[in-house]
Amino acid sequence: MVEGLVRSPVVVLVDAEDHPAWIQASLGAHRPGVGRVVVHPTAGASHPAGLAQDVLGTLGKRLPQRRPEVPRHKAGWADMVRPAWRAAACWINAHRIGHLIVVRAQTLTPARWAQLADLQRRTGVFLSLVWHGEAGQPLDKHARALRASYAVVDEQEVAWRRLGHSGQRSRAGIGARGENAAVSRVQRVGHPLHAGLLAAQLACQVDDPCRLAGVRLADLAPDGTGLALPHAGAGRWSYARTWQPVPAWAWPLLLAARAWQHQAGHRHDVWRLFQHDNFHHHNQLIDVGAELGIPAAIEHLDGDPAWPKG
Repeated sequence: MVEGLVRSPVVVLVDAEDHPAWIQASLGAHRPGVGRVVVHPTAGASHPAGLAQDVLGTLGKRLPQRRPEVPRHKAGWADMVRPAWRAAACWINAHRIGHLIVVRAQTLTPARWAQLADLQRRTGVFLSLVWHGEAGQPLDKHARALRASYAVVDEQEVAWRRLGHSGQRSRAGIGARGENAAVSRVQRVGHPLHAGLLAAQLACQVDDPCRLAGVRLADLAPDGTGLALPHAGAGRWSYARTWQPVPAWAWPLLLAARAWQHQAGHRHDVWRLFQHDNFHHHNQLIDVGAELGIPAAIEHLDGDPAWPKG
């Protein structure tokens, strides 16, 4: 029975006395290298995508600066609920995260719990929600938002075993360190399509926007270890391609880009790997690249569809 609780997809860990040992044990469980991360929700954050941003931050991703004065349709992708949660799901899978632990779960609204439950269903990650304080009706109200079966653990020994569970996902090649400062900066880029294009640009030493715009979903090896680039001067619609090996540090970035397209419903092999649905988000990569000191090899667009037409 104890083993079943440890391996249950969704578990609420109840720290009824709000003892410091529980928060210390929870925060100490953060070990991205073995696929286990801990999210500490930002206190008082009320903007709709706030919790998704906390998850992305826990995964080491750098988010664009918030600009409240910008109209919603031009807002940074991380300030929009669907793109922010989609990015979180993509990075969890790309980095082979197997266990997501959320502390101070009692401070979140039931709507936030529903978002976490949706993330769990999309990624298959083990989800642990640490509730500090008495349970009772408040917990029941939150738990209903999960819309799925869950287990409750209030015994410290079992809770500690759960916190130590990694999720046991294969991590071959994941988490390779950057080869230089530029690579390390790219590994922290938050949007999967931004990170993926910059990774392809650096890994394959390509600065031709036309060649990168021509990369299709079919051009990425299933494990991310190779990328087929259109021949120089052949045009983005050419079928002439050359396969190039991809270094290990770039694999999760390219896999996250493909996951983004799949989660957006774009699964056909000819869909462009780095194509956005929103041309504002496409153009934001220009600013991201400038901040990193890496001129992004893309064309500035003035409208949708969010991809060059040539």
